[in-house]
Amino acid sequence: MKKLLLAATMLAGLTPVAFAQDTITLKFWDNQQTESGLSQYQQEAVKRFEAENPGIKVEVTTIPYPEFQQRLLTAVQGGNAPDVSTVDQIWQGAFAEAGAIADLDEQAKAAGLTKDGFFKGAWDSANYNGKLYGVPFNVDVWQFSFLNNALFKEAGIDPASITTFDGLKAAAEKLTDPAKGKYGVGLFGHKGEDTVVVMNSFIFSNGGKVLDADGKCALDSKESVEALAYLQSLVPFAPKGILNASSGDMRELFLNGSLGVEFWPALEQPTLQKSKIDWGFENGTAPAGKTAVGTYGGWNLVVYKSSPHQEAAWKFIQFLTREDVNGAVVDLIPANVKAAKTFLDANRKGADKIMTHLGNAQPRPLSARYLEVSDIEVTLAQDVYSGADPAEAAKKACAAINGLN
Repeated sequence: MKKLLLAATMLAGLTPVAFAQDTITLKFWDNQQTESGLSQYQQEAVKRFEAENPGIKVEVTTIPYPEFQQRLLTAVQGGNAPDVSTVDQIWQGAFAEAGAIADLDEQAKAAGLTKDGFFKGAWDSANYNGKLYGVPFNVDVWQFSFLNNALFKEAGIDPASITTFDGLKAAAEKLTDPAKGKYGVGLFGHKGEDTVVVMNSFIFSNGGKVLDADGKCALDSKESVEALAYLQSLVPFAPKGILNASSGDMRELFLNGSLGVEFWPALEQPTLQKSKIDWGFENGTAPAGKTAVGTYGGWNLVVYKSSPHQEAAWKFIQFLTREDVNGAVVDLIPANVKAAKTFLDANRKGADKIMTHLGNAQPRPLSARYLEVSDIEVTLAQDVYSGADPAEAAKKACAAINGLN
């Protein structure tokens, strides 16, 4: 009897510990969306996940974008990585190359999670060296060509004409009158990623590439150089100070009515919807007979190799990218195609047009050295906008990029 009582006492004493061990706490790091961290919708989604998965709690850490990558790198190096995080598409290759994040191929196949449920370019951005290292979370495309309808009407320009290289240039010339502070097109070339993605969209639309299939620079190809030369030809129709200007600076000019066309992702729409500007947009610009191809931006969800909760982490990723959840937890556009359609119909003008551009867009180079490639591309853009010969500028850029290997 004493032995039975002793066993019961020991079991009772262990029960709280056993219960605690049955509850998993997932550490999830995300880019900060509001001053307080997660948006209300994201907070509600976390609560919903916990309700659907009683044995899992989610501990959320939100970090401002300028600090996010370094915080993740420091955590990985120190052995304190989260279980799950969002990563900018352009970081994916470096984290995969470093062995910091898990290959999710088998989990995706077992769950029936395939590229068919996501935008192709977004799915491609989550792959590295033939392996799936993340799942697309949210996306957008650079660039849509936003236009001032009143200025176009006054100049007698058909908005649809700016979808071709020749049409955009002709419109930009008509819309430019420096004496009145009016300019046709908002070019920018500061040291920022917005400079790179817009330049790439013109390169992609002309059939060019940044890197070829072997990872070598392709900026000096005929198609890429032609696109660079075209961008240079637009300089006379842009506000002065291109090398120090950002897309944000062009937004201000567009909002005050002095700019006919600005290049921006669909993320710009909520700002324009609140403005007094009569605006429209077209899906980028390509040579006549070719399809405009935008440059993808966005975030992927990854699982860290060091996570002791791989199965729970995978459940959380599946949840966040589910059709009925994805649209409620993103600040851009859901990467899940069906969720994106619902989201765009409810929140954006021209939803079908946006869906088309999302389907055609390409990711930036899937390189572990992408950030260095991006810096070289910024220099290339500044050279071109400064009047350098596009072919020579591209040759210089390729020498620098190929020298990274």
